[in-house]
Amino acid sequence: MKRPLQNSIWAIRDARIVLIARAVSTAGTAVTSIAAILLLHNGLTGGGADEGVAAMVVAAFLAALAIPTIATMGVAGRVADTMDSRLVLTVTALVQAAAVAALGFAPNTVMIFVTGVVIAVAQAFAQPTWSALVPRVVGEEHIGHAISWQQGLTAVASPVGAAFGGILVTLDEVAWGFWADAATYVVLAGAALLIRTRRHVEPAEDRPVGVPVPPADTSWTAGIRIVARDRILVPLFASILVFVVLVEGINPVEVFLVRDGLHASNWEYGLSEFFAGAGGLIGAAIAGRIVHNHRRARAATVGFGLAAAVMVGAGLAPSFWIYAVLLTVMVAAFGTGNATFGALMTSRTPDAQRGRVYAALGGLARTASLIALALGGTANALIGPRATFVVAGIAGALTMAVAGLTVVRAQRAEASAAVSTATSDT
Repeated sequence: MKRPLQNSIWAIRDARIVLIARAVSTAGTAVTSIAAILLLHNGLTGGGADEGVAAMVVAAFLAALAIPTIATMGVAGRVADTMDSRLVLTVTALVQAAAVAALGFAPNTVMIFVTGVVIAVAQAFAQPTWSALVPRVVGEEHIGHAISWQQGLTAVASPVGAAFGGILVTLDEVAWGFWADAATYVVLAGAALLIRTRRHVEPAEDRPVGVPVPPADTSWTAGIRIVARDRILVPLFASILVFVVLVEGINPVEVFLVRDGLHASNWEYGLSEFFAGAGGLIGAAIAGRIVHNHRRARAATVGFGLAAAVMVGAGLAPSFWIYAVLLTVMVAAFGTGNATFGALMTSRTPDAQRGRVYAALGGLARTASLIALALGGTANALIGPRATFVVAGIAGALTMAVAGLTVVRAQRAEASAAVSTATSDT
């Protein structure tokens, strides 16, 4: 970030609006997420429910948040690529604001599930729209920096919101947290209206004579077929999907490791998000310095693999503070992998098709997450949170080791094909 301000993405008016508004919204979302999970955990275990049953309920809640993205990935991608981005982003933000505000008036288990699903449906349409809009805002040359800044700001905003959510649960004032989150969605809607850059369908009357209007492909495979033509993205994303299935199951288990295994308080559970935030900030800074796609592909596999290896240590941590340090390293590695893969995928996808690609790959990732949640909840009930962390970490590390070899071979094959093409042209 040593470049002069005039050459950075912060010199772009729309980029400043997007980055700041989304960071504010991320903080609000973290309040709701942490508060909802703690309310579910404390309400069930405090009411005498078995720990395994409580873990399954938390997993069910996280699964309910994933289903809308899976179910709508075809139509959401088409909407992101063809409808006015300003309209999509404004409507989805206001829907989310209304849902989370309602949760503040009745923060019980049923309302947590219902409002969570409504928010997830809106997010399923908003996420690919935002992701496809950002490259338009910053320009192709700044894609990597934009993604790194987004991830870095998220790393700062999430723990602030998470800690606030944990404190409010402890003080029994959680409704104010939900209403604060609703306000951040209103801010996000305002940002969508202020952004001058827009993506929308090309009007039929503006098309050259004889050029047909493309059919409205809303199938869930639309984005996958686009990615399938890329010999680097296909093996890398396939490996990451397997990685997600093996590793992301720790999400519903983490609260049991921290609260029950390490005997941390609600406040400390929220504080752990600060360590995760520090790791995310480090990962974003590292990823921002990796500007070539060749290196991004390899950095993604190394980052994810290292994160899985550190996860093993986190599962064996003897105290909360050692766990917190390992969490920082783990999230830094994961953040590096996530940001470099995001930049790689965006830069290798045509602008007009990015919404469908983001929606499809997001849907597949959510599908993998859904499987992971079931595995994680089951593993927690059978072998406990510590063993779940260890087994998942080992499996994830092995998966990314195989992925690294696959990516290297794919890169060599692509380079050979390029050389052959250049030779035949001459």
